[in-house]
Amino acid sequence: MDVLSWDKFLEESLLENTYPPTKIKLYNRLLAHTDNFFIIAAIGAFVPGYLMLVSKKLIPSLALIEDNQVNEIKWLIQKCSDAISKTYDKNVAIFEHGMCACIGGLDRAHLHIMPMNKTANEKTIKESINLVLKKRKSGIASVEVDGYEFTNIHDINEIINGSKKDTYKISGKQLQFDDIQSNLDINNWPLSPRPLVTKGGHYVYFKNSTNASFLTDNNFQTQLGREIIFEIEKAANPSVKLMSDEILKKNEYANIWKWQEFAFKENMHKTMHDLAPELEKVTDNNFNFVTVSKKN
Repeated sequence: MDVLSWDKFLEESLLENTYPPTKIKLYNRLLAHTDNFFIIAAIGAFVPGYLMLVSKKLIPSLALIEDNQVNEIKWLIQKCSDAISKTYDKNVAIFEHGMCACIGGLDRAHLHIMPMNKTANEKTIKESINLVLKKRKSGIASVEVDGYEFTNIHDINEIINGSKKDTYKISGKQLQFDDIQSNLDINNWPLSPRPLVTKGGHYVYFKNSTNASFLTDNNFQTQLGREIIFEIEKAANPSVKLMSDEILKKNEYANIWKWQEFAFKENMHKTMHDLAPELEKVTDNNFNFVTVSKKN
């Protein structure tokens, strides 16, 4: 099942009589589209304003778009980022897990465009990246205890977090920001990872207005960018911190940043309502940019 099907999103938007729709469903979240890409309100919006840019063509990575589509995608990213910044008075982070084969069927190339608190500077963003890498035990391949090797991430976490250091042996190295900072040309995304992707490789692209950005071929677990932004918002946004605390009181194992666990439909609806006025103002249109809100 292609849960990011362009045909399905277009079909549902034509059937809706109101904008935003009264009830959020899987395929009625379309905000706008151009010749080759479309914009939807993204599932898992722990803050409003969270968008996803999706390729109309079924490809597994944005590194595989046509060369003549690069200007189009960069133009569309900029227009969406401007709309978010003006509407919410926030900065913007964009990120992609290229060739992710994401859990939940998100095999179609897509880019996340997410609001990020303005108080987050280069230092705090790097700290959040390092925190997430540590939580995920990124770079640690296995842990050996009493001659037994454990490779499952949950076992690794349990052993490292709950045991004395001299009782286990680590294979690998705990990664930090400096270990992953752009071993690929970040300024030439999305084309720079193409040779890697054509050989079946993966990459993670995370870009913001500071030097705390990276483009790496490390094969992380999915939703790395979402978890980083969640940690930033939790530290800087009291309402997100309060929401997180309330959820964790009920379920200490909840992963609030995972869209499979928390959809935040009210914020998806708010995103569509809030961003429509700014997107409708776009006039320098060279790529057949269309907003769904104007139709309704």
